[in-house]
Amino acid sequence: MTASPSPAFSPLNDLEVLLMAASSGGADERAAFEAAVPEGKLWAVVAEEDAARDTLRLRTVTPRDGRPATAIFTARERALAVFGEDATAEAFDGRALLEVICVNPAVLNPGQPYGVSWPPAALSAMIGRTLPEPGARYPTHLARPKETPDGLVEGLTREFEADPSVKAAWLALARWSDSEDAGFYLDVRMPEGEAQLPGLMNRALAGVVLDARLDAGVRAPGAPAGIGLEIVAPRD
Repeated sequence: MTASPSPAFSPLNDLEVLLMAASSGGADERAAFEAAVPEGKLWAVVAEEDAARDTLRLRTVTPRDGRPATAIFTARERALAVFGEDATAEAFDGRALLEVICVNPAVLNPGQPYGVSWPPAALSAMIGRTLPEPGARYPTHLARPKETPDGLVEGLTREFEADPSVKAAWLALARWSDSEDAGFYLDVRMPEGEAQLPGLMNRALAGVVLDARLDAGVRAPGAPAGIGLEIVAPRD
């Protein structure tokens, strides 16, 4: 963690209060801050060249080691101070954002008096997951799709809303680690895991002409909200 006496840094939210305490405190203060990051709101800036393509490509910075790192921020004001008032700064659920970016380094509040540099292992540790194996396929970019194949949203909504085991679901435009081709990612919350998912997907996709990749992932009902179109609103 880094801190410098100038320019002045007045905390804008509770997360920034914890960040300042962690920068000057000990192990307990650092642990409290790292526990709060996934549970709070984080900001990132969408790359200008991709803002109109509805694909979540985030602005990066290049630290001293020369490896680009995703730039994330504790407040919108911090993002605009670095990338300019016209930057497309968006807010994300902390855990959801970290899950998407954790395969690369990240810098929190670059150019600000208080910030953190995180390698992939540290990002993964904050959200309680391990790094993917080399060659594994995983989503690297998620965004709300502007267009979807005819009948896809309707079919997913019909089948998933009718199944009480589905506690929430989101459909996102996606890119993956093993390909530059765009497709779709269905993020599902259900307690029984993937056992019922194939049948639901088969019924939802009946009659749908899908010429792009569609992957689905299942998480526990208590997991944070996903990114994309809300197929099933969170429910008990």
